[in-house]
Formats: sequence, structure tokens, C-alpha cells
Amino acid sequence: MRTEAASAGFYHSPGWNRNYPRLQVLTVAELLEGQGIEMPPLRQVSQTFRKAPKAEPDKPVQQTLPGT
Repeated sequence: MRTEAASAGFYHSPGWNRNYPRLQVLTVAELLEGQGIEMPPLRQVSQTFRKAPKAEPDKPVQQTLPGT
């Protein structure tokens, strides 16, 4: 499984000029030992992507009963 994850390649973070594995496989034991996933710092996310405008839901349309 780790071989397949490694074959997915790397993501290059232009903000940090560093490569991160696209797929990472961790066991529960590794997580409990404190090992985490390799990823760019979270503060970069808000700088990389602009927030999309909030979508407004479509207004419901009242259906008429047949024969009225």
C-alpha cells in the first residue's frame, strides 16, 4: 500500500518551495506515537485560495395540483 501511495508523486508548495507526498499512509500506532502527515502549514491555505462568494439557494416553486 505504501508503494502505491509513493507512486502518486509529490505536491510542490510554491509558497514554501517544498515537496509534500500527495498520498500518505499512516497506521494507528504511528499516529499514537505522534507522527503526523507532511503538509504545508495551515496558515498558507487562506493565502493560497480566495474565498468563493456564498451561494444563494434557489427559491422553491409552488407546484399546482392537476385539474385546478
